[in-house]
Amino acid sequence: ILENQLEKKILVTADQAPIVNFPTVIEMDMYGNFTNSNELTAGFATFQVGKGHGHHYHPNAEEIIYVVQGESQQALEDQEFDMLEGDSIHIPKGAVHWTKNIGQKELIILVVFSFPIPETIDL
Repeated sequence: ILENQLEKKILVTADQAPIVNFPTVIEMDMYGNFTNSNELTAGFATFQVGKGHGHHYHPNAEEIIYVVQGESQQALEDQEFDMLEGDSIHIPKGAVHWTKNIGQKELIILVVFSFPIPETIDL
């Protein structure tokens, strides 16, 4: 089994991470069809001041968002949360959400999805 898995990446170095063009560009360090993962993907999304990702949902994946740097306003369905560095939020599968940089510097978030190739439906 391990021999077959070695065809895909086990370790992904920073210079090997594929760039995936969702509505925002996300550096997907562990993207499903690039790695051995059958159940997860993870990466970093970067937003300039005042920018964000509009209303959307993922019909095939839960998501965890962790604020690495900056300040974020995060909506989940009809609730809005201000998030600081170190804060995280769980987004259930199919839940409408959005992210906006409300700080004075670049916002960097770590995103983890429960499916190797998450589908994004923009609204």
